[in-house]
Order: sequence, then C-alpha cells, then structure tokens
Amino acid sequence: MRFAFTKMHGAANDFVAIDHRAAFLPADVGPLVRRLCDRRRGVGADGVLLLESAEGVDAVMRYYNADGGAADYCGNGARCTARLALELGLGTGGRLRLATAAGVQEAWRDGDRYVVRFGRVAAPVEVAGVEACGRSFAGRAVTAGVPHFVVEADDLAAVPLDQWGAALRRHTRWGAAGSNVDFVAARGEDTVAMRTFERGVEGETLACGSGAIASALWAAARGARSPVRVLTAGGDTLVVGFTRDGEHYDVTLAGPAEVAFRGEWSDADASGGA
Repeated sequence: MRFAFTKMHGAANDFVAIDHRAAFLPADVGPLVRRLCDRRRGVGADGVLLLESAEGVDAVMRYYNADGGAADYCGNGARCTARLALELGLGTGGRLRLATAAGVQEAWRDGDRYVVRFGRVAAPVEVAGVEACGRSFAGRAVTAGVPHFVVEADDLAAVPLDQWGAALRRHTRWGAAGSNVDFVAARGEDTVAMRTFERGVEGETLACGSGAIASALWAAARGARSPVRVLTAGGDTLVVGFTRDGEHYDVTLAGPAEVAFRGEWSDADASGGA
C-alpha cells in the first residue's frame, strides 16, 4: 500500500496528515497509525489526521493518537486539518465548516495563523483531593472536546511531568478513559504557560490545543480577560479567545499550522502490520 502524506505541526504538536476523502485505508487503522507515529521506524508524530468528507460540511477531521486509539478532538490537529483542506480548495470564501467528533466547527486563516471556533465549553469545575505520588493535587477539570485536569505549579520547569502526569492521567477520579493533565503557571494578567501530559501519546507533548483551551479557561476562572495567550513547552504561543455565556464559554483557538514536509508511505501490509 502506497499513499501520500503531509507532515504537519501546530506549535510543535506534530501529525501525519492524510487526504482520505477517497477512502482507501483499512477499517482498523490502529496498527498503521502506530507505525506511522513511531519516531524511530516510521514518520514520527503525536498523531494521525485523516481529512475526510461528509454531507453538509466542507471537510471532516478524524484523529488518532500515537497509540492508535481514536480521540474525539485535537485543537492543533483541527487547525492543521483546516489548513490542508483550505489548500485543497475546500470551503467558501476562505472559511471552512469542519466536522469533528466534538462537533462542527468553523475554521479560517488569519494572517500567518489558523483559527478554529470550537464553540461552547462548560465552565471549569474545581477538583480537590486527587491523591497521587504521595501528594494531594487540586485543580480544575475542563472538557474541551477531550477531558483535561489543570493544576497550578509554582515552578513549571521543575514539575516531574512523566511521574505526576502519568499518575494523574490514569487516576480513578476520571474513570476508565482517564484525562489529559496540564500543569500551568500565570505569566501576567492574561498569559499562562503550560506543560501537558497527553493521554494516547502517554508523555509530554510540546503543545496541546485542547489543553490550551483548558488552561485559558483556568485563567479565566481566576479573572483573566480574553484573549489569553498560552505559552507552550515548544516555545510557540496559542491564543484562546472566549466570551462567557452563563455556565459556558464560547471559544476560539488560534495558532500556527505548519507544513514540515510531504512524502509517500509504502507498506506491503495493508493492515499496517510488519
């Protein structure tokens, strides 16, 4: 099996993006996703984006984490999918209706950034007494397509993310599916720095779009005004705009969506196996 792909990244959160409007991949893409994302034996990525089509929208994003499992949403992936779709001529007037498992979103280019209007996100919920690694953690739970537990850190660089993140990600408080974990630190009134332990990748990613939304709403709950600038571990900045609507926020996410290179994958086994 041979197919073209585009290696992309949104603030160093990287993906293998595939134009799958004319479906050709096997129904069970998990094994292939794992091979593609392998940083030593494959292309290397945090996940795989499939650009697909459906009635009533301009494009569909189907997203898989590096472990081969499907995820309901990826904010950086949505911006990258939007860029790919717009460059393929999809959408109208430079705007795109993009269907995701978290709902239909609008996307567009704004200068050198790409923007997605995520839509409504429930206000953060305070959570305390999460016991892990001999400590008690407190933070705020936010679901921005996927669940996040946002915890303030006095010294963000000193957080042992592989240890604390892994323990909190699988804590029984979140049920069997677990949660992404974001450690954050305020950097002024409307800026927050973030490090994320991402489920499905099972490690730190250099940026997380849904985590940026969660972190910005954590800051909003503390009085930050829109837009909030989110400083990622990779050094890029994501910008989260929001307006309060009762117990919800209407949210946009803006940031880079870059093409690293284009290539062709060749695999004799259509199932993605060795």
